[in-house]
Amino acid sequence: MEAAKPVAMRVAVDARTMGSRPSGVGMYLNDFLKELVNDDAFEFILITDVATSEYIKNFEKAGVEVHALGEPIYRSAGVFKYFSYVKKVLDEVQPDIFWEVNTLIPVHLRGKFRTMITIHDMFPLDYVEYFGKVYSCYFRWALKKTLKNTDMILYNSEQTKQTTQKHFKEAMHIPNANAYIIAHPLRIKRELTDEDYFLYIGNMEKRKGVDLLLKGYKRYREKGGHKRLILGGKMQEDDIQALLDETMRSVEGIEYLNYVQHEEKHRLYAACSCFLFPSKAEGFGMPIIEIMKFHKPVLVGDLPIYDEIVGDCINRFSLEGSEEEQIEHMSDAMLSYNKTVDEAAYDEVVSRYEPERLAAIVKDFMLTKIR
Repeated sequence: MEAAKPVAMRVAVDARTMGSRPSGVGMYLNDFLKELVNDDAFEFILITDVATSEYIKNFEKAGVEVHALGEPIYRSAGVFKYFSYVKKVLDEVQPDIFWEVNTLIPVHLRGKFRTMITIHDMFPLDYVEYFGKVYSCYFRWALKKTLKNTDMILYNSEQTKQTTQKHFKEAMHIPNANAYIIAHPLRIKRELTDEDYFLYIGNMEKRKGVDLLLKGYKRYREKGGHKRLILGGKMQEDDIQALLDETMRSVEGIEYLNYVQHEEKHRLYAACSCFLFPSKAEGFGMPIIEIMKFHKPVLVGDLPIYDEIVGDCINRFSLEGSEEEQIEHMSDAMLSYNKTVDEAAYDEVVSRYEPERLAAIVKDFMLTKIR
């Protein structure tokens, strides 16, 4: 007699960050779900505010159950309305696990399911200057409330785990796993060229060090540097826009492309001389892993997270001292960075974040903690 097929674990997921214009958290979720939805061990149910993105539509086409509130939800009071809807759906679908990928659950979702959250960083607490005191206080209150009803935590790095447990001692007693972030292999191999430009791809904001980048590039040109600077990414802050406008008026060679689509981003990667990523705070740093697939030199600030994520195979400059000193460090490094890439070391780093490997960590974690 044929053995009965094991009953699939029902996993309800808050997919709001993937609902319309996917954020970085939305792409994180999409990448893990793509690896897990076809596994017979699971049955996924997605909950979202709206279901207009291609990501959501692709999962619907694949037969994944999607529940949408029907209106976009942003911060403030709208979040509480959204979680009222989430609670209603959870009561209806009766999952084994509810997965909140955006860290915070500001209400108590009563039910027989286990709750799993992903924690990406502690930036609202460690870098209040970039988020404001009001949001920092809300984040602390909401995460403390969330942790009281959390059964499992996924972290995106060991650093994030350590900083979380520093701020919230209760997190030390919650089962956890470090699943990092998926980096997909290149689908298309591009010819690599050097068109004599530095490249930055990322959000245009102070936390990412874009102010330091623009001032450092100006100083680089003053010291005799000649490479162009191409920037791509969504403009997030008015004062960064003002600084960009001012720098472009006074310095030649800067081109700002705004948000860059996937294929254009890869074209830029393949043709740059060196990738610049002067971020002042990172929980992971996915653009660095992306550019390493193209075997290009990388120059970053010396944040400790890079010791964990990529090791010592990329160029770094010091973020110590005053802003003026940081500008000098960066501009000097732009003039003298190591142009030789250890391709084997790069490939070894990239292999750590392969989809199959990291999805297996999440799968084993969920199955182990629920059964």
